[in-house]
This record gives sequence, C-alpha cells and structure tokens, in this order.
Amino acid sequence: MIKRATLLLALALSACSGAKSGQLDTDGKIVRSVLNLLASDGKPLCVERITYGSPLVQYRVARRGRLERYYALEWYPPTPFRPPAMPTQKELRDDVAAERRADIPEPPVRRDMLPRDQRSLIDGQAFALSEAAVATHVAMIKDSWVPKNIHARWWPGKDSSVGCTAQFVLSGVKRSDNIAFVAVRVYHWGTLYAVEPDGKGDWKVTAQWGSWMY
Repeated sequence: MIKRATLLLALALSACSGAKSGQLDTDGKIVRSVLNLLASDGKPLCVERITYGSPLVQYRVARRGRLERYYALEWYPPTPFRPPAMPTQKELRDDVAAERRADIPEPPVRRDMLPRDQRSLIDGQAFALSEAAVATHVAMIKDSWVPKNIHARWWPGKDSSVGCTAQFVLSGVKRSDNIAFVAVRVYHWGTLYAVEPDGKGDWKVTAQWGSWMY
C-alpha cells in the first residue's frame, strides 16, 4: 500500500511538471496513440488513469504454447477494442438454475492476418522485450491530451453519466527505439497493441495481437 501511494504521488508530481512544460514524453505519446485508436469509433470510454502491469506477460506465456491452444493469437491490423457486455453473476446463476448454458462471450476469430514477414518481425521484437529485465514504463493518462470521448478516472466500474459500461485498463509500456507494446483489458478480455514511431515525432498503432480471456 505504501509503495503504491508513493508511486501515485510521484506520478502526480510528474503530471504537474509535464502540464507546466507542455511536453508529452515518449510513454505519453505511445499511450495516447492507443487511446486514439480505442476512441476512433466515436463511443465514450472510461479508462484507469494510471497504466498498470507489463503488456507482454500473456504474450510470453502464449509463446510457450499455453494460450495458443485456445486462441488465434496472431498479428492483425489494429481495430478499436470493444468486447460485448458480460453477464452478471446473477445472470450466470439464473442460467445454471434454469439449466441453460451459462458462459461469457469468447473473443471472435479473425482471419485478416498481417503478412507473414511483418508478423515474424513483430514477434521477434515482442519476445525480446517480454524479458523481465526489460523495464516497464508507467504512464499517467492526463486530461490535457486524451481524446474528447475518453474519460480518465481513478475509480473503477461503469459510469452511465458519460456512457461508459466498464472501465478499461491500459498496461505499462515496454519499448525500444523502433517499437512499443501496450495491452488493454476490460471485462474478462485482453488484447495487445504494437506501436511504432510515425517518422514525425509521434507514435502510431500498427498491429493488434489476437484477444484472449482472463
């Protein structure tokens, strides 16, 4: 608890400093590019204000053959991540009591894989960065640079007043000079985005890994 409080204080002070300078650092640009993609369908989205965890934990597990048996985990063109609403615990219990099938929606299977050479290149970069020794960069999502339909909040859960049905959580950033990775979680689904420099001083999402359930 003390460690988390210290982290929050450090990030808050960093946010104040950044607001004064008007500068967006590399991690902020990477996270903003993911938020821009998530918001590109025009729908409201609530998101945890601080990024949390490593983006490549599930990827590394999958590369050991533990997830790929169940999910189509390849690299695809990036799309907004909008899993369907999940049934409540009561709805699941009612289904069991009525002897109906009780489950939660599975991620859809995609067929639009990126070209093999591109997938292989991203795979190699992701696996190298998935090492525990590679730093995970924590970022604070700031109101000054989020898309207008993104609502960054400290508290979890849905917010019907702004049209959010759930709270999205972005992972921290793992990056090299040429590529970065950010995972997104909501409900019981997760996905992973690859982000690359756009050559103009910013970053752009270029690929999305298959979605999984957790």
